[in-house]
Amino acid sequence: MDLLRKRRIFFTLLLLGGLLAVLMFRLGYIQLVRVNQEVLETGRTMREMSVLQREQGIILDPGRGQFLDRHHKSLTGKMVYVPVLFPLPDGITEEQRSELLEMAGILNINPDTLWTKWNALTSPEWWTLASGEPRILTSLEVEAIRVKNVGMIKALPYMKRYIDSENGRQWLGYLAELPEKTAKSKLHQEVKDPFNVKSGAGGLERTLEPLLKGLGPTIVSNMVDGHKQPLNGTLGARVIAPHNPRYPLNVETTIDIDLQEQIEKITKEAGVTEGAVVVLDAKNADVVAMVSRPFYNPQRISLEKNEWANQALKAAVPGSIFKIITAAAALEQGLVHPQEKFHCTGHYGKYGLSCWKTDGHGTLTFAEGFAKSCNIAFAEVASRLNSKQIADAAESLGLGRTVGFEKDHYLGQDHFHLFDHEEKGRIFNTKESIQLNDEGTRIQTAIGQRDVQVTPLQAANLMVTLLHGGKVQSPRIVSHIHYADGSLLAEIPQQRLLDKNVPAIHKSTASKLLEFMDKVVEEGTGQTLNEASWHLAGKSGTAQVMQNKVKRNHQWFIGYGPVESPEYAVAVLIKNVSPSSKHKATSLFKQVMDMLAKTHSKL
Repeated sequence: MDLLRKRRIFFTLLLLGGLLAVLMFRLGYIQLVRVNQEVLETGRTMREMSVLQREQGIILDPGRGQFLDRHHKSLTGKMVYVPVLFPLPDGITEEQRSELLEMAGILNINPDTLWTKWNALTSPEWWTLASGEPRILTSLEVEAIRVKNVGMIKALPYMKRYIDSENGRQWLGYLAELPEKTAKSKLHQEVKDPFNVKSGAGGLERTLEPLLKGLGPTIVSNMVDGHKQPLNGTLGARVIAPHNPRYPLNVETTIDIDLQEQIEKITKEAGVTEGAVVVLDAKNADVVAMVSRPFYNPQRISLEKNEWANQALKAAVPGSIFKIITAAAALEQGLVHPQEKFHCTGHYGKYGLSCWKTDGHGTLTFAEGFAKSCNIAFAEVASRLNSKQIADAAESLGLGRTVGFEKDHYLGQDHFHLFDHEEKGRIFNTKESIQLNDEGTRIQTAIGQRDVQVTPLQAANLMVTLLHGGKVQSPRIVSHIHYADGSLLAEIPQQRLLDKNVPAIHKSTASKLLEFMDKVVEEGTGQTLNEASWHLAGKSGTAQVMQNKVKRNHQWFIGYGPVESPEYAVAVLIKNVSPSSKHKATSLFKQVMDMLAKTHSKL
């Protein structure tokens, strides 16, 4: 028994000794071989990574990818200079103190305030404004700091990501210090620096986070001991940056920033408080401009307020613009002819339905009923359809589903998509509603009321779909992604929704609907557009909604121009306006189209 016990102890010690030998070999390999090799694609060695764990500092450049517009104009990232204060050495003399306080005059800061902050520093800090953002130096201030060369303050380059102002570019998004971990890209690994690097929390910043994250920040730092106290000696303040020539990435969007800014100005001057304007390239459905109201400031996000949400991607009751879908369904089923006549007295007689024109339109054809947005004519047509035919027509034309570019297992992501929080909208509230086929529900749906909800992006894309003979496009807002050295990482392909080449409706039906929309401007609810710079066509809509138990209206106008050679498809939504208000959406559509026509003529 004693011999067996001794053998067990012997083999146990042998096993432990073997494990210890493997561990020591591994530690030796790391210390002697791996310590000077780069860690993955970070551009930093293991030695440098370990040093980062013992440093305190501030980020001058997070190393994050930048955004460009379609003409390669910068949308993010402006290099500026900021004042960085370094911890004071022990035993500073009165002469040195006086020299340092001369900086207060250069920076226009109270000397006592500056000295109090400086004296308390244990790591580098920039001088901040009330907003928390670093104070930006003028060229004269930069030169003055360099001439003084006092050592404990430096003018250093700082990558300012956003302009500190309100705008309608919620599609771009914003950054925040998020507690949850973002999905890792399979293209490159991220650096784990001991600094609070912000991550994408909305818009493209969020959907492209794995690509934008980069390889780590450029920091200015100083060494600290285990108690977070600065180390004396030769290890002073220094700048550390990754050195991979391929990162950060540059993301080229389809946005024209000049047009975007002009439309933002138009919506502001028009007094739009809530709504959206979407401009798509009529040739391929690329997003040229997308403005959301109310505006937001990407540097001052308040989650309690809703200004950060992109109204262009949020579904709203469409009103009469949905009559395009009803007309498409009826024409496809052969249930109505453009010249068939209807009689409108102003009241339908059932379901409390009436026409917006209280004394009625009299006798008119279906084409005229579309142009004049007659509810009675469309109620008669809807009574011939069933709920499934309306739902199928809507879905096949890109409603009730997301339409923005998305692709599975692409660019290292399980599900790659561009439009953050894009809503699907809906046609009927439930599948049971379709099966029940209730006539009252169907008729209310056919005129764009009841449970119907559509996003401005879907509405603008519907115009492009009709211009393409019924082939549903999938809008992009990003076209290319480049490495920092200019080489191409990826081109986001243009694609049709679900890669279907079969039109959702017959080309002849699409042509009839385009003719109807031309008649809207010629003799219908959009006659004020006859004065526009271009020959325009489209469809107006007014949806009745309740806001805080008060009756309000959503105003829509969607259309395209010029009719002879379409360049742009535009959707305008103004939300929650007074029922007595004039149709501002039509006026805003004209202003946007006139601006586009003027800009296009200069090309």
